Amino acid sequence: MSTVLFALMRENPLPGLAAASLNIVVAMCLVALSLLLGITIAMIASAHSFSERKPGTIRLERRTIG
Repeated sequence: MSTVLFALMRENPLPGLAAASLNIVVAMCLVALSLLLGITIAMIASAHSFSERKPGTIRLERRTIG
């Protein structure tokens, strides 16, 4: 495949530039997808952590004056 692109690039550089720009677009889409997936997993994990947390007991101490 690359030899075909190199052969075409000698005569016309546009197919090589198109393939390079397509690679960049695919790479950026994969980066965005991985970031979105990471944020989603973090939000689900934090929600799961908050739902399992037991409420703490609060002690009120009475102070006597005098």
